[in-house]
Amino acid sequence: MSGRNIAELRAALELTGWRLATTQRLAQVGDWTLDRDSGRMTWSRELFRMLERPQHLGEPDINEVLSYYTPSSLDRTRDLFWHAIDTGDRCSLEQEVLLPSGKQRHHFTVIEPHKDASGRVVRLYGTVQDITTRKRLEAERIRQLARVAELSRHMIEIEERERRQLASALHDRASPNLAALRILFANLADSLPTQVRAACGTLLEDVDALLADTTAGIREICTDLRPATLDYAGLEPALREYVEAFRKRTRLDVVFTTAGAEAPGLAAEAQTLLFRLVKEALTNCAKHACAGQVRIGLEREPTRTRLSIVDDGVGFELALLGQPGSTPGLGLITMRERVELAGGQFVLMTKPGEGTAIQVSIPHLTC
Repeated sequence: MSGRNIAELRAALELTGWRLATTQRLAQVGDWTLDRDSGRMTWSRELFRMLERPQHLGEPDINEVLSYYTPSSLDRTRDLFWHAIDTGDRCSLEQEVLLPSGKQRHHFTVIEPHKDASGRVVRLYGTVQDITTRKRLEAERIRQLARVAELSRHMIEIEERERRQLASALHDRASPNLAALRILFANLADSLPTQVRAACGTLLEDVDALLADTTAGIREICTDLRPATLDYAGLEPALREYVEAFRKRTRLDVVFTTAGAEAPGLAAEAQTLLFRLVKEALTNCAKHACAGQVRIGLEREPTRTRLSIVDDGVGFELALLGQPGSTPGLGLITMRERVELAGGQFVLMTKPGEGTAIQVSIPHLTC
């Protein structure tokens, strides 16, 4: 081979080495090899930089390498090395690294075993990527999600408190006043002369009917806002009361069943949530499902309460949920979000022409 060819090969190798080093620096990825029998390691230039080790010190031995890792990462790293040697499997893990400067970094290591002709692992090749920035962003994202979840829970609590206050005001003030007005009006009508009462009979009946309808309307509004039964009797009586009123109002066949003993661990907020779920689901059934029957099941277990709502209506395309113009829409999405905020599970199953089934599981309070 001529000197020119050798020079060209040397230049090509230098260019390749420069490109590899540059790529590793930009990607924050270093690499190493470990000879099984001699224990000798080789490091790339980027790995020296990542671990703050001067190149003139040369590569450390395996024991010195392990000293870079935090106690929580040390055993996992050592176990991974031996697993790769014993099995020949490619493996990976995340590690916490303590640098000589005192900084803590997060690395992601991938180990690729190399075998000889007999199948024995004789060398390990590894890549190390600095993922500290990614881990920091992930932690910040988790903090932000937790903050949003906390704000959402707070908004729900405020909404329920305002509902309770408004329902209480209507129940404690408006309803008694209307009842008193009906009594006063009846007494006034009875005190009228016979001829006047006969002449105004229709008008008097209309006023009495209007007062009765207003009283019933306020009672219905109070139930929708916050049924008093939910506060003083609990979830099951409140559901039975609402289902019965809904059945009479819509003529829809609703079957409500329960199983299991009373669950003292079900928080008041969770009881409110389950009541709202039933209310939203029944509203959807009346508006959109064209169902003949709705089956509601409340099952209490030692650690959680399960709610199922199944109708035999027209169903819908699940992929279209939340899309503009789709029915039902945001109500079901809100239901799922509220269940998940409470630490529960929400499962929705539906197909066009095959009805809709909702299954909810809410954990109980732990002591």
